[in-house]
Amino acid sequence: MADHHVQGSFAFTCTARESALIEEAWQHAADLLGDFSPSEPSAEFLAAFMPDELGNPFNGLLAIFDDPAFPAFGAELEITGGADCVVSIYGTTDFQPGPIAELIRHCCQESLTVRPMGFDWSYSCSRPYRDSFGGGWCAIFADHVEFATTQEELSRRLAISAATLSPASPDPWMDHPDHPPADWKTDVANGDTRLGYLDWALARAEASDNAHPLTPQSPPA
Repeated sequence: MADHHVQGSFAFTCTARESALIEEAWQHAADLLGDFSPSEPSAEFLAAFMPDELGNPFNGLLAIFDDPAFPAFGAELEITGGADCVVSIYGTTDFQPGPIAELIRHCCQESLTVRPMGFDWSYSCSRPYRDSFGGGWCAIFADHVEFATTQEELSRRLAISAATLSPASPDPWMDHPDHPPADWKTDVANGDTRLGYLDWALARAEASDNAHPLTPQSPPA
């Protein structure tokens, strides 16, 4: 047996109106989760979580959860401040990045129009099971939410390395991304080099701390 934990803790600033809407939605979700009758939803809530059934004013809120029958954020909510409020959301066992991100997107349109928000989270295990540790990040914009996990980012980075670190010889017709032919022509015109472009680019790349290999890259799939 092992216990798996998804954990997160972050805070952000929003308007008092937005924080009140977050608090209302959070309470409605808690009431629905506990099989209590939620209070009458406000007009602001109905506008933010537009229901698609006249008889169920809360199905717009329930739609942000992976399982609408289990509307849990897996976290605690704290709000402080006046005109500008600081909203803190944190959980140590079953933190739910997806619903939390969608809650913020629906409730904080005014603030998100000014700048996006984001948070990261971790997942771990009480035993050293393989691939049971990691995490991810979430970026929240006014019109969408973006997610990525550490495993996805690692796979992406390894794929880039596999594509670029090829043992093949440099392609003499490939332009180097950091040392373009225009720079080589300038050096030639100024008498700063007598090397051909490829040799010049290789020499510059070798001296650079962030050199890019001049090897053919596989076209995107």
